[in-house]
Amino acid sequence: DGRTGTFVIGNDRFPASVLDLPCVVESYKTYDDSALVKTADVGQMILVRDSGEASPDVVEYRHGLTPPMRDARKRRFRREPDLNPELVQRVEKDLVNIMSGGTVENLDILDTNFSIVSLVIIFGNCW
Repeated sequence: DGRTGTFVIGNDRFPASVLDLPCVVESYKTYDDSALVKTADVGQMILVRDSGEASPDVVEYRHGLTPPMRDARKRRFRREPDLNPELVQRVEKDLVNIMSGGTVENLDILDTNFSIVSLVIIFGNCW
């Protein structure tokens, strides 16, 4: 699968896996102990295990490299909202109608300013 292999040190062999990190980590290097130079963006790591340990089932290592990054994707990144596909399609159709010079369908109110505001409110709730 291109993600498993063997890590060899001297005569010892250990199973290893390549795992994706939950976010990109920057690495820095210094030449004079005062100025840092960015050297790379790290997005993967090699996990070396003991011979008896099972290989990980997932492709992404969810805990990152340091203790503060434990469950980082679950705790720090925004979740996608639950969207009703029918509502999104209706709003897209109404926006296309408005942009082409038409009006909003299925609207009972005759005031044009209110219909645009209500459409924006409906569209705002989707995102």
